[in-house]
Amino acid sequence: MKHYMFFTREGSTFDPHDKEISNMQILGTGDGEDILEAFKNFKNNQSYLLEYSFKEILALEYVGEIITNLEL
Repeated sequence: MKHYMFFTREGSTFDPHDKEISNMQILGTGDGEDILEAFKNFKNNQSYLLEYSFKEILALEYVGEIITNLEL
């Protein structure tokens, strides 16, 4: 089974002074035997995203565990 992270460049956020900045948005992950199966898994698990109008979704395969709760 392969693991993918799905993201888009169609995003923006605001800095602490309310200045808008373009950025990438991580949308979620999906697992599958190939990219298409993983994308289907991603869409099923994050079905709320279907309400949004993202048109350019990118995928990145990752190997191993995702490290979480890191602090600077």
